[in-house]
Amino acid sequence: MVRATIPDTLANLAVPIDGLQPYGRNPRKGNTDVIVESLKRHGQYRPIVVRAKTYEVLAGNHTLAAARELGWDQIAATFVDVNDDEAARIVLVDNRAADLGTYDDDLLAELLSELPDTTGTGYDADDLATLLALQDGPHSVDDLQDALDEADASAWPWVKVQLDPENHREFQAQPGETDQEKLLGLLTRAGVQ
Repeated sequence: MVRATIPDTLANLAVPIDGLQPYGRNPRKGNTDVIVESLKRHGQYRPIVVRAKTYEVLAGNHTLAAARELGWDQIAATFVDVNDDEAARIVLVDNRAADLGTYDDDLLAELLSELPDTTGTGYDADDLATLLALQDGPHSVDDLQDALDEADASAWPWVKVQLDPENHREFQAQPGETDQEKLLGLLTRAGVQ
């Protein structure tokens, strides 16, 4: 086992990693690679949340997985005494709150541009290039399709769209096998050039 990188301010919260269990019904499929990179660069800067009765992780399941991948022997954790219903609600809101957040893309591009590199940020140079390109002004659907056709799929920017129920039904009714094809169809139908 490897000694965890936990700052002094969290050291009194460190617990053995062996007894902790991921929440078995966590619907979130996280990106552990990004968290591994962050833990390597920054160490653990906030505790995970663990259910006291079962030692299940309610918030920080992927941080636990990343710490295990790094071979850590300890992790900083806080414990909450909750029932099954409350545990499920904590898991759900922890995941959903992140989904509902948005970004000020200009400020994000500014922050990333000021750093000497993107290591440990969850972003890479392609993400920054995409953000900077978006600052150039509106792009047509054809431009978007051309850019996507030319780019490696792993470098494509993620776009999160929240649709009202009527537009969601229209989205689902669009011809196409992928969400990308359906979204392009919906945008084209809506007159986006």
